Amino acid sequence: MDRPATCSHCNLPLADNDRIVEMVDGRELHFCCQGCRGAHAVIRGAGLAAFYEKRSWDEPGTPDGAFTTAYSDEYLQSLARERNGEREISLLVSGIRCAACIWLIETLLAKTPGISSVTINYSTHRGRVCFDPKQISPGQVFAAIAALGYAPRPYSSDAARAMQEQEWKTLLIRFVTAAFLSLQLMGYSIALYGGYFRGMDPGTRHLMQGFAGLVATPVVFFSGAPFLKGAWRSVRNLAPNMDLLIALGVLSAYFYSLGALAFGGEVYFETSAMVVTLILLGRLLENSARRRAMAGIDNLLRLAPDTAWLEQDGEPVQVEASRLRPGDVIHVRPGERFPVDAVLLDHGTEVDESMLTGEPEPVLKQGGETVLSGSLNISAAVRARVERPAAGSFMARIARMAQEAQNRKAPVQGLADRVASVFVPLVILIAAATGISWFSVLREPVLPLLHAVSVLVVACPCALGLATPTAILVATGVGAGRGILFRGGDTLEATARLTVAAFDKTGTLTVGDPQVVRIVPFRVDARRLLALAAMAEAGSSHPIARGIQARARQEGIRIPACGGTIVAGRGVHLETREGLLLAGNREFMTMHGIRLPRAETTGFTEVHVALAGVYQGCLLLEAGLRPEAPAVMKEMEGMGLRTLLLTGDHARAAARIAQETAIDDYAAGMAPQDKAARIRAMQEEGERVLMVGDGVNDAPALSEATVGCAMGSGTDMALATSDLVLVHDNLEQLVPALQLARRTLRLIRQNLFWAFTYNLVALPLAASGHLAPVWAATAMAASSVLVVANSLRLQRFKGA
Repeated sequence: MDRPATCSHCNLPLADNDRIVEMVDGRELHFCCQGCRGAHAVIRGAGLAAFYEKRSWDEPGTPDGAFTTAYSDEYLQSLARERNGEREISLLVSGIRCAACIWLIETLLAKTPGISSVTINYSTHRGRVCFDPKQISPGQVFAAIAALGYAPRPYSSDAARAMQEQEWKTLLIRFVTAAFLSLQLMGYSIALYGGYFRGMDPGTRHLMQGFAGLVATPVVFFSGAPFLKGAWRSVRNLAPNMDLLIALGVLSAYFYSLGALAFGGEVYFETSAMVVTLILLGRLLENSARRRAMAGIDNLLRLAPDTAWLEQDGEPVQVEASRLRPGDVIHVRPGERFPVDAVLLDHGTEVDESMLTGEPEPVLKQGGETVLSGSLNISAAVRARVERPAAGSFMARIARMAQEAQNRKAPVQGLADRVASVFVPLVILIAAATGISWFSVLREPVLPLLHAVSVLVVACPCALGLATPTAILVATGVGAGRGILFRGGDTLEATARLTVAAFDKTGTLTVGDPQVVRIVPFRVDARRLLALAAMAEAGSSHPIARGIQARARQEGIRIPACGGTIVAGRGVHLETREGLLLAGNREFMTMHGIRLPRAETTGFTEVHVALAGVYQGCLLLEAGLRPEAPAVMKEMEGMGLRTLLLTGDHARAAARIAQETAIDDYAAGMAPQDKAARIRAMQEEGERVLMVGDGVNDAPALSEATVGCAMGSGTDMALATSDLVLVHDNLEQLVPALQLARRTLRLIRQNLFWAFTYNLVALPLAASGHLAPVWAATAMAASSVLVVANSLRLQRFKGA
């Protein structure tokens, strides 16, 4: 029996004296190395031996680094992040050659205990794996992939950019090759059909046609390879796509011309070549437009450096930022950006946070204060203690949110998706009907074939597919560059359709922490009352609590390190040696049976204090109104939105704020769940509600609203619970956010109108013989480019 010439796993050639032979199920298998033998055993053991029948590899061999992983489990753990109670890690996989490779990796990992989901993108080779850290580690995930003969590595923005650059270069090479050869081919075509060589003898004519076919071949099979491969994949997966239409049109013209060359008929090699060239030109322009659209998000990704100066044995050593751990000490020199969120040690420095906060002036940060990743150090070399790893830093989280936004579809895209799913089979049927109808009339094959090719080439599901995602890509990039983060395309569309804007008061319509303006003792002196209030609020990070603590420190009062139990929207209670200590609003006191003196008419925020069931007094606080708030409310009114104030404060304070800002209506004394209920009731009446809060205790209302918007501070709660995040601590950003959403929805509708209109007009023109294949290809490429160019107009968005 002849010995196989290639390895049973990787397909590399085998030498007779350098092979490993193993009997499996009565068959003799031959391997080039122990790694391939082990990978084959893993695949068989998982019940996935069908992989070897499904695969279609263009190249043999395994990638560098196969069967081993160079990354420690500790390093990979630092890159994984929390997601819905699990851990998630992003990776790039080298060695993927076909869809069967994706099937193999996803199927094997899905069978591995502890892994809940795995997705790998065939085009980008980027994957995401969600796993339970109690059952499996990221190092074991990487080892499982490496055992199959693939080379996994952690995903990074640099690696993704390198892949984009490679895609651009490959596309450019294919286009330049096609354009150069097509120009040569047009010379032959002019000579053959323009009458320049009138009276040309058959032998010379045949030779010229042969040269034309020779020149057209690399255009079709090298420059057009992406379309041919895409068409083959679509057929194999029973999912017809745009590449299939292009491949059918190009190959029909090419192989017909080969037949005509053999039997002495007219050839149309220039048609197949020009179709490929023009469509490549459209792809090139489209790729360039997408790169421009990503500029806003790329700017965010580049803010935080990939390297850091880590202090080791008292000396700074340059390391990858991803290797930093909480508690590490880093050095940041003037002119460098902070790679992670960190707390300044020793002394302070001035930093530029303009990309994060919108504040153009440098900010002085003192020792002990936190500096966010991406901030630019201006004045002094500093040491800082790492607060969070790179993957959990503020800049990484908002950049990740901006990237993920592009994967969430807008509801308006649903119509385009439904049409696109049946578009390609329908066009193929129309092309076949066109060819048959024309042949029944003309009784000759050339014109019917060209008309059918025109139908295949002119159809453009790409314009339908690009209409919504491209606009969302540009809008999220533009928004991210201005500190406006939309959670996804669905958020953009919902924001464009809002009818009511509801606002929290503290930290949203007011700025800074409230200040204690008056202390009203009842049974104790003012200092004792302030000390009791500060003790109760010691464990809270609410702006009112911070205002009370600041006043206590000013008075020289020592605040004990104790934390009470917070009742959201009401107050806080703390068990002390003297009894139960209460601090909160009137409703909170009433809940605990505390009798209060008659209310004094005031517009200040009230914090009442009681100890052991006895009322002690009241603190009055006031926070400055945001100077931009009245103008923003006026803009809301001009945009047709009704405004509403929802606050846990008492009615007099709410009425004062509503009057000063010209808000239409207000509701006072509301706990977080009351705000959510009010929003739910408005939605049941048909309203589409925007809720704007500070992200501290508004989570129920933010989640219940049609669009929840958290602003300022960049808090974890804000990023976790909101659909729309305003990174800059400025209410004015809300106006351009709404304007950007409305303009995006308007552009999406324009794109969809153009895409549907184009196909409704172009297909009948091609089927009726009024559109030659070359012009059909030009129209198709122009259609996609026009949709992308229209979306790029969003980059000129200025807003309010």
